[in-house]
Amino acid sequence: MVPRINHNEEGYTLVEILVALAIMSVVLSLVSVTLIFVSGRMVAWDNQISFYNNFHIVNDQLYNDLFRAESMTHTDTTLSIELSNNKIRNYAWMKGTLKVNSKPFLADQDSVWISISENETLKKGTKTITYHLLLKNEGRSMKDSTVIQLRKPLNWEPIE
Repeated sequence: MVPRINHNEEGYTLVEILVALAIMSVVLSLVSVTLIFVSGRMVAWDNQISFYNNFHIVNDQLYNDLFRAESMTHTDTTLSIELSNNKIRNYAWMKGTLKVNSKPFLADQDSVWISISENETLKKGTKTITYHLLLKNEGRSMKDSTVIQLRKPLNWEPIE
């Protein structure tokens, strides 16, 4: 007698396993491509945000230093500011680097440019300083122009 084959065995056939592996590999490849794309966009977004943050940090510090300045001297590539507490802050920009007191202030940029002009006003003891700041890096650029009207605290008239 020949033994009978039981056709009610449970399990998966080789074809079913291969189809499941093919579907899983397609899904995993789509997920990995999506993750690579998203991580690339996140890196680009992070670079853009840090560029704009760097610009605002430089702009804010320059504004605050000029606003509090007791005296200043400047050339095409340098700015020296004497602050009220006898501290001197030296800015230098050349070949895409900005240094404050001979230390790099921010990561290298393609271009850093600061232009300063000062005007005496008609009122005694007041001075107007105008500065232009330009930062360029990897195709992005930002420019800001600011006018500061200074009046030394010692020259302020008391309020009665």
